Amino acid sequence: MGRLNDKIAIVTGGASGLGAGIAQRFVEEGALTIITDINPEGEAVAERLGAEFLTQDVSAERSWVDTIDEVLSRFGRLDVLVNNAGIFSSSPVDETQLEDWQRVMDVNLTGVFLGCKHAVRAMKKNTGATLGSIVNLSSVVGLRGQLGGAAYGASKGGVRLLTKTVALENAAISIRCNSIHPGIIDTPIMDPIFAAVEDPAALRHQIEQRLPIGYIGDPARDIGNMAVFLATDESVYITGAEMVVDGGMTIGLP
Repeated sequence: MGRLNDKIAIVTGGASGLGAGIAQRFVEEGALTIITDINPEGEAVAERLGAEFLTQDVSAERSWVDTIDEVLSRFGRLDVLVNNAGIFSSSPVDETQLEDWQRVMDVNLTGVFLGCKHAVRAMKKNTGATLGSIVNLSSVVGLRGQLGGAAYGASKGGVRLLTKTVALENAAISIRCNSIHPGIIDTPIMDPIFAAVEDPAALRHQIEQRLPIGYIGDPARDIGNMAVFLATDESVYITGAEMVVDGGMTIGLP
C-alpha cells in the first residue's frame, strides 16, 4: 500500500508481541524498518518480516548512541521511532522490591526518555516540511490505577507525560510525539495468565465479555495500524495526543 514509502523507522522491542506487530505493518506499508531488541530472536523475526535487526538495550544510553549512529551511517536519516520496548510487573506497592521498581523504570521510562532524546537529535538533521515522528507505547494503565500496578503503572504514566513534553518542545520544528495506550492485546504477555488457570478458553471468553468491543486486540491490526497512522504524514496535525486503543475498556463495562 506504501503509506510509509521512503521512511526509515526504528521499532524497539520488536522481537515479539506489539513490537513485532508494529514492525510487520511498517514493512507492509513500505518503511525500511529496523527492529531492535535485547533478545537475539529478534533477528529471525526481522528476517521473516523483511526488516533489519540491531541488538539494543534500551535502558543503556551507550546502546542508544550506537544504534542511532548505525542507522544514520547505513541509511542516512531517521524518520520514525517507535519506543515499544517494555517489561511487565505486577505487585502491590508494599510488596514491590526496590530493585524490581528500578528495573521497570529503567526499561519502560528511562528507555523511552533516551529514545526520545537521541531520536530528536537525529531528526533535527532531516530536511523537509516534517522532520520526524516519535510514537511511544504507554498503556491504559498509564491513564488510571490498577491493582498490582505500582511500578508498571507509574512507568507508563510517566511515558504519557514525557510524550507531551517532547511534543511541546519540538512542535515548532515539526517533530511530533504521540503515545499509544493499548488495552488487552493478544501478545505473549498474556500467556502466563492463561497458563495459570484450568480453563484458558473460559478465561478468554470472560475477558472478551468485559470488553465493549467484544474481543481481545490484535498486535498488527489494532496497535500496528495506529502506529502506522501516527508515523505517516496523514497525522501531521497530531502531536502530544493519547491514542487509546483498548476496545472500549476504559469507557466502562458493556
